[in-house]
Amino acid sequence: MKVTFVRRNHILAAIALVLLFSFSAQMAFASAGTFDVTVAHNINGRSLGLSKDLPVDITIEKDGEVLAVINGFVFGDKLSTSLPAGEYLITVVSQEAGPLPSMTVGPVDIPEGVSLFLNARLSGGKTPIVSVTVR
Repeated sequence: MKVTFVRRNHILAAIALVLLFSFSAQMAFASAGTFDVTVAHNINGRSLGLSKDLPVDITIEKDGEVLAVINGFVFGDKLSTSLPAGEYLITVVSQEAGPLPSMTVGPVDIPEGVSLFLNARLSGGKTPIVSVTVR
């Protein structure tokens, strides 16, 4: 009777370990090679003497190649996505005022597994900037 009880515990432990490792592997595989990013446009253009919406075009380059262009991103817009890890350069051009060099992010190497929050806002001197928070 004792042998059966011990074997059953070993079998249950083995099943539990298999389930645990398969769940961990699935979680690791699901996030392998990517990072999460949220971008928010929180600049009211009226503060700069422009339209409230302050539409901008955002170019996202990864490893020197254009990965995406977001046109017409306006005040109050927010976007969340996952992107592959790598070296990024993000540039912002106002449709009303032209390039905004103070809002350039990078080039910077972004590793997998991090979560970024990029917040377009005005600095104390009313300069448009992108503050980056890593979580």
